[in-house]
Amino acid sequence: MYWLTIATSFAILSSLIIADDPCRYQTAKGVIDISSLARTDDKAKYPDKIPTTGSGYKYSYNPCKPFTELPSCQGVAACQVSTDGKYSFSIGKQETAKWNSGGIGGSPTVTYTDGPKTLIVTLACSKDGTDELEAQGESETNNYKMRLTNKCACWDGCGGGPQTTTKSSGGKGGKGGITGGAVFIILLVVLFVVYFIGFAAYYRFRLERTGVELIAHRTFWVGLPSYAKDGAVHIYRRVLNKGDTPYQSV
Repeated sequence: MYWLTIATSFAILSSLIIADDPCRYQTAKGVIDISSLARTDDKAKYPDKIPTTGSGYKYSYNPCKPFTELPSCQGVAACQVSTDGKYSFSIGKQETAKWNSGGIGGSPTVTYTDGPKTLIVTLACSKDGTDELEAQGESETNNYKMRLTNKCACWDGCGGGPQTTTKSSGGKGGKGGITGGAVFIILLVVLFVVYFIGFAAYYRFRLERTGVELIAHRTFWVGLPSYAKDGAVHIYRRVLNKGDTPYQSV
């Protein structure tokens, strides 16, 4: 029973903290890597695309890396801009990227969100050198669609990092994903949570304990501050050559 609780808790918490990589997607079908399409100078790779239906707006998109488009889009994956340029709205952030393989016979997609707004970019494989973005506009309120045609939209079509540009991003925008150190800390916290929840469930339902007896290895955790204090005093006295102190290992 308690092992099932541990496994379930770990799966749920892990799914909440590990986001999709906005640049690369790997499944049994292969790898889609759109990092080489990204501009890294804080500008959109595909700027100001106008839908064929005509809606009073134009759309910009940069795969993999965030960009800025005035007046209001900062650190975004995609931006909706009024045709007169007076207004702009973020319709997706890189760090919200969610991939979908498209199932059997379907095209892969990557979905971005920002608040109530959702953008779905369909990836169309083309090996003839075509490189274009079709802005399909707002299909429903706060729901947007685009179609990216490129060889990098093919399974195993591209690889490598983003293309270099002559300008730097100037520190604007945010990076997609999280750092390795942050992942380590988050996983460490998850393990502690699973550890305490798992043992508490085991003690409660298997051993029928209650109250403070639900705490895993309670004697150790209660004594830990005292052990830490004794260790610090012991090291301090040794460093200052003030003689050793009676010290008992845990």
